[in-house]
Amino acid sequence: MNVITTTEETCTFEDLAKLESAMCKAKSELRITGIVILALSVVLPFLPPKYSGQKAMLDMMSYSAAAAGIVTVMGLVFLWAMYFMLYGLHKDLKSKIKIRVNTYVTGMGSGKYKGKQYSYFTAAGLPYRMGRIPAGTGMIDKIKRGDPVAVEYSKYGKKLLGFEMIATL
Repeated sequence: MNVITTTEETCTFEDLAKLESAMCKAKSELRITGIVILALSVVLPFLPPKYSGQKAMLDMMSYSAAAAGIVTVMGLVFLWAMYFMLYGLHKDLKSKIKIRVNTYVTGMGSGKYKGKQYSYFTAAGLPYRMGRIPAGTGMIDKIKRGDPVAVEYSKYGKKLLGFEMIATL
């Protein structure tokens, strides 16, 4: 009865606009993070050592090496985040392919996020990143467990593009 089917389709103009919006948001977040890492890489080596005198020179050399190590680790994390956030979106915008999954609702719930109440449902056969699909309060009242639903998401970045309830005959 509850069958899950997956198909690949070409993205519509609205889907590409959503992906472009997500790309712009991710780029701005990464730009801010990059500026913070750059500022720390300039400031950390010039912080004063804990000791004064001859011991301070040894401490200063070890401190600058530690600061360089910290900045290197933060830079590598930054590059990994850039790859993780942008590569999938870039590939999606280039290929213009989305995945449509005809599935069914497995559960519903609600919670608070940043002081706002939101409602969500879960569906079978979706990638892990898309565990909870946000639904409006008016929509969540109409959804029941086991209802068929079609969920669309981008192929590589796994960004939710939309969902629709499938009418049952």
